[in-house]
Amino acid sequence: MTYEEWEEKYKPIVNTFGQNEETQLFETYGQEYEFIKKTDPKKIWTLVDGNIGTFIVDGWHYVNRIGYFVTEVPHDDEGIEVLDMLYGEEENEE
Repeated sequence: MTYEEWEEKYKPIVNTFGQNEETQLFETYGQEYEFIKKTDPKKIWTLVDGNIGTFIVDGWHYVNRIGYFVTEVPHDDEGIEVLDMLYGEEENEE
């Protein structure tokens, strides 16, 4: 699933805690994390750092997490993985 398909289907909400009102990503600490902990687990997604890039995966994850998304539409624990960004070959060679 592409990011655009995921965004259209699950409808991530805007993070209103921060100063940047255009971001949908929530932090992994502080009041934003407290908000995540109170959110329906079926509406939580995690942005994770993988070997070849960053991915959005359904559910609440800790390992390699960058941040969280909350969506209006819940997921079904289907093991959904959305490619966010692939690392360039130059980065992988280091």
